[in-house]
Amino acid sequence: MQYYSTNRESPKVDFKAATINGLAPDRGLYFPTTIPPLSPQLLKNLQNYSDTDIAFEVIKPYVGESIPVTKLRQIVEETISFPIPLVKVNDRIS
Repeated sequence: MQYYSTNRESPKVDFKAATINGLAPDRGLYFPTTIPPLSPQLLKNLQNYSDTDIAFEVIKPYVGESIPVTKLRQIVEETISFPIPLVKVNDRIS
């Protein structure tokens, strides 16, 4: 996946460059060129996935090949190591 500067005056970069640089040379924020949809299977079976599985599936398309899948899984597991409680807003939204 490529990331562009919100000021649109810098070249597009990959996840690694966007993460390491933080800001684009033109002082814009990096933003992904596309927002990939979540898989229908993930959404349909969300209750069957752990928090780390969900986080991994969400971040994976943004990282692309910048981080090997096994290393990305390890990073997610170390990062999402706390409870993520849901607060019910209504019958359909939490």
